[in-house]
Amino acid sequence: MTRASLSTKELFHEVLIKPALEGATELHVVSGYASPTMVTRHINELRAATDRRVELDLLVGMTGVDGLPQHSLSGFKSIPRQAAGARFNCAFTLPGKSIHSKVYVWSNEAGPYRAWAGSANYTQMGFGLSRGSAEHHEAMVEIDPEAALNYVLDSASNSISYLNPDLADYLAITDDVPVGEAKQSLVLPDASAAQAVVLPLVQLTRNVGQVHEKSGLNWGQREGRNPDQAYIPIPSAIAAKQFFPPRGEHFQLITDDGESFIATVAQDGDKALETPHDNALLGKYFRKRLGLASGVFVDTEDLTRFGSTGVMVEYVGDDLYRLVFKPGIEAPTGR
Repeated sequence: MTRASLSTKELFHEVLIKPALEGATELHVVSGYASPTMVTRHINELRAATDRRVELDLLVGMTGVDGLPQHSLSGFKSIPRQAAGARFNCAFTLPGKSIHSKVYVWSNEAGPYRAWAGSANYTQMGFGLSRGSAEHHEAMVEIDPEAALNYVLDSASNSISYLNPDLADYLAITDDVPVGEAKQSLVLPDASAAQAVVLPLVQLTRNVGQVHEKSGLNWGQREGRNPDQAYIPIPSAIAAKQFFPPRGEHFQLITDDGESFIATVAQDGDKALETPHDNALLGKYFRKRLGLASGVFVDTEDLTRFGSTGVMVEYVGDDLYRLVFKPGIEAPTGR
């Protein structure tokens, strides 16, 4: 039996990646708390490490006591479209039962293969993948996989699928920031920085105030690309403040009109905010908000007619941000 520390990234590799490299194809997770951002990050890392399709079955254990934040539910429901082809299932423990355990069971064609139990929730913080992980430590112990799978199956006996249309009749859906793990405060290098930024949808240097022709909202407007592909530019001054998590870390972006995306910072200089599995999702969203057909070129007049050349992004807590796109938001000046 082994004990691992979150201060290294070995816990994530040992428990959540290595068994797939050894041929395991199915992972059952029981975790007191879990996040949609961890699901997409894990799927992303698995795809990079192996060409096998891994099936992920997740049970979130403390929803029977704490309820389920609406944005978390939206995030879990968005995973099939944001990680196309992913084999993902999720269920929530119902009131009357609380499960604070963290158990991870891998199976291969022969049955239960390897399993771990310990303290790490199925979150980026729990597995050392977030910017707050350096001061956060976890330990996992390898256990008997057959006994672990039996525990998982028993734990699922009082749960409900995330896709059940009557979910709200059985489980309290809240508007709160996630509970369970300590709320991660955002400490920026610039102590005077606000907890919100405005990002431009138009150019700030060349052709100031004009929409980008082959980047930004029109990133995909070139031969051989999906024309809906898009990203939101991050000016270098904002990137330097580290308002967003570092490149590669996933965070949830909820919108003022009720949509939910898993997002990440990308490109050299951390100059882009995009959806990691398919950045056409963001382009489709903005075209819909602007009243445009999917795939068309977004021009300056479209933004002028809508009444906004920028978007506001607010830090909510943990790995959660809110995007506000409404008339009256003007792009910042300068780079």
